Amino acid sequence: MTLTSLTRTLLGVILVCGTCSRSIAQSELSAVPEHPLVKDLGSLPPTYTRSQAYAISNSGLIAGSLIQVGHDEANHGFLYRNGQMIDLGTLPTGTFSDAYGVNDRGQVVGRALYVTPGLPLDRFFHAFLWEKGIMKDIGTLLPSNTAIAYAINNSSQVVGESGGHAFLYEQGIMKDLGTLPGGSSSAAYAINQAGEIVGQTTYSDGSMHAFLYRNDGMHDLGTLPGGRNSVARSINNRGQVVGTSTVTDGNSHAFLYENGQLTDLAALPGGTNFSDAKSINDRAQILGVGMLFDNGKFISISLPNSLGQVTFAFAAAINDSGQIAGVLLPDYHAAVLNSALLSDEHP
Repeated sequence: MTLTSLTRTLLGVILVCGTCSRSIAQSELSAVPEHPLVKDLGSLPPTYTRSQAYAISNSGLIAGSLIQVGHDEANHGFLYRNGQMIDLGTLPTGTFSDAYGVNDRGQVVGRALYVTPGLPLDRFFHAFLWEKGIMKDIGTLLPSNTAIAYAINNSSQVVGESGGHAFLYEQGIMKDLGTLPGGSSSAAYAINQAGEIVGQTTYSDGSMHAFLYRNDGMHDLGTLPGGRNSVARSINNRGQVVGTSTVTDGNSHAFLYENGQLTDLAALPGGTNFSDAKSINDRAQILGVGMLFDNGKFISISLPNSLGQVTFAFAAAINDSGQIAGVLLPDYHAAVLNSALLSDEHP
């Protein structure tokens, strides 16, 4: 799409040498006209011409990845704050990072390439915690040499996966959360402010089941009727969990878990295509692929015709204000959609 201005004025370029962090104001880098429904967060040209958002905090902070087209292992994680896209850089020996989680304090977590000094072929992904310009390697579950962090709450508790097991990192210690009885692998994808954790683990029969981890251990959330596999992707502060499960015919349906019960969202009126639930906020708004479940109704998150040939895609997370983090196509820029305006902005 044609830019609204032929001149891209770069405002407030900042280079922080000690941390390899860089930021740039985005007000004149938007690839679409100003519109209240969707905000284009831009990228950091000329090196990074694409970006993708993976997480958004309740305070409106966005985390994701800056993408260098045509270059492998060249992504950099970003934090979008106060109208600026901040390049999070990499670990000292690495060239690559992705940011998957952010809290209201501006702490960001994800994965970063670690290269063993003096051994350039000895390359692994390590989980990181970024704060105030510094990217910290938070290690792995030994004896594994790989780890990835997916989420962080406001108490700085971090969850993810290392060596095939879910972990909780807090106060400098990475704890192995284990698996369900008889299982061999697990991964933790989300944590709420109470420290409740959700994810996926193998079961004794080799299937994969969604789990909820509390102080008393890991609990199997099961599957929808007839299903073999499930995964929990998000939990809110009310303890409601969403994810996806296979059903009798082998297809995947989005689910909501609350009060000990799984509800098949795809079986509700209008929910036929609701195959996967990505995120849930404290208002119980549930984000899926291409749609939002809100107050008993399924709402398309497509953009209005007034914006032309622009598509909001790869929706990843929703905060308590109803802001949705995703990507604007065809420019492939991180973006935020205001779901409060969806009902009035449909084509």
